[in-house]
This record gives sequence, structure tokens and C-alpha cells, in this order.
Amino acid sequence: MRTFYINLDSAASRREKFAETNYERWRATTKKEVPAFVDEKMMSMYNFGRERHLARCACFLSHTKLWEHIIEQKLDDVLILEDDAVLMRTPPSDYPTDSIVYLGGFIHNRKMMNNLKPGVEHKEEINVCPPEYRVLGCLAYIIPTWKVALSLLNKIYQQKRYRAIDIMLGNIGIKQYYWFPGCFREEGSPSQISARREIMTDKYEFIPLKRYELQNN
Repeated sequence: MRTFYINLDSAASRREKFAETNYERWRATTKKEVPAFVDEKMMSMYNFGRERHLARCACFLSHTKLWEHIIEQKLDDVLILEDDAVLMRTPPSDYPTDSIVYLGGFIHNRKMMNNLKPGVEHKEEINVCPPEYRVLGCLAYIIPTWKVALSLLNKIYQQKRYRAIDIMLGNIGIKQYYWFPGCFREEGSPSQISARREIMTDKYEFIPLKRYELQNN
């Protein structure tokens, strides 16, 4: 499996944990590099703030540009990580090949404004996210074939408006597989998009960092 991690030039400290791996760095798009058409097409809440909006655009482009590379090079079995992903267990070598497979993130209700705790019963290893829920966070996921990447891009580029990349993946009607427990969790470093202090755990929860630390100390 070929593994890429997405990383900003300015985030040198986040690269350190990958130094002894064979993971390949994918240079993240910066806010200054966001083109006008993506800026205008991206939807954010009215109170989101200009810098945070541009960071969302840049994150969207960082992932989609990597997918374009996967398509151009016809790469299969690609694991994509964000640079705050922390390895918890060995990624699987056998998984579905017809859609994206998450190895980290969190489960949320399909209605984004519904913040009630999802009542999902996970089974060991591969799961399909139930239709009333979605997997959020692009912390760690497998694109099994370049044709899957092409399908994802086509569906996203056909949308009239863009949203955060993880939200879009839950909106375009694809099957969302996820491996449980997750192979990666979030490290808990400050977000590069918002001031939040929650963490995506390997149990597909999104909980306050302090609670996670208490549970695991």
C-alpha cells in the first residue's frame, strides 16, 4: 500500500513523526493559493470568518489535488493521512474496493445540526456506515483504486456548491466503509482550521481532548 500524508510547508513539527516511515509527503495547499472560483463556490456558515473559510477551501484542494494525482498516475491501494494522524494499529491489507474505506474519523448524524450521540453498533473490522449517519473527518482513508478516485472527483465537481471535503463525501451518495476500531486517531494538536479542542478517537468518536486523556491515562 502506498501512503501519503498531507502537510503544510509551515507545519514542520507535524512531519517529525513520519521521518522513520516510508510515507510520502503531499504538500498541502495554502490559504493564499486558493483560487477565486473555489473561494466563491465553497459554502461556510455566516459566522465562519474569512481565514477559516479559506482554510476550509485549502483543505478541500489538498485532498482533491492528491486524488487528481492518483488518477493521473493510475495508483491503486492508496492510504491518505492528514498530518495529525497517529497510528494505533496496522492498517488492513484486505478491504472493499468499490468505495472509500475510512481508517479514522468519527460517526455523526446525517443531519449536520443534530449533535446527539450516534447509536451505532460497530462490528470488528469492516463496517458500512448506516444511512442515518455519516463518517466525518478525512483523518485517514483508503482510496482502493484510481477509478474510485475518479468517481469521487466527478461527483464532487458536479455539485453546484462546495462544502468541507468530509461533508461532501457524505453528501454525494457513496458507500462509506470504515474499519473498526480505527487504525488512526487524531493526535490532539491545535487544529489548523478552527480553535476546537476535540479529538477523533480510534472508536470513531469526537470528544473533548481532556476527556480522551483522562480515559487513556
